[in-house]
Amino acid sequence: MSYYITRKFLEAIFGNNPTMFSLPIVGISKSKRGVSYTVKVSGLNPRQISQTFWRLRRAKLINFKEDDNGNIRLILTDAGKKKILTYNLDTLSIKTPKHWNGSWHIVVFDIPENKKTARNALTDKMKELGLLMFQKSVWIYPYDCKDEIDFVASIFDVGKYIHHIVTKNMTNDDLLREKFGLPKSF
Repeated sequence: MSYYITRKFLEAIFGNNPTMFSLPIVGISKSKRGVSYTVKVSGLNPRQISQTFWRLRRAKLINFKEDDNGNIRLILTDAGKKKILTYNLDTLSIKTPKHWNGSWHIVVFDIPENKKTARNALTDKMKELGLLMFQKSVWIYPYDCKDEIDFVASIFDVGKYIHHIVTKNMTNDDLLREKFGLPKSF
């Protein structure tokens, strides 16, 4: 339940774009004891909002910032931005065009053993996205997937170990075409 509430809270406040800083605050004021606020998030009761708000603040995912005019704004920290991106990871998909252009998109990686957890998460996500394991660290897909794979790699901090190859020619690609349900000839 905490995951759902935290996600709903962050998405209600910052949307799916971690660079947006818009908070639906009904009232906010500053006193000697700290900052007082009123926030309304559809689907959450005030107690859930309060608990989530302070848990996120304690975890240093959000913070208050006062601008030159004395207005207090809620901002996402770098850790908070990363948290929102992980929520976006859950809904990530690769858009497939109506017609295949005949190119194979190959993802090759050599992620060190000390980043095994990240490597496993990456391969799980590539499998979920529909990529096909060609060899243990070589995956293939018939459509452009560079942006999506780079996004996943950035979340797991393994981008420098991943390489993309695009090719029109592939030996025995008839097996791959069959696997992906593509026409036998292009």
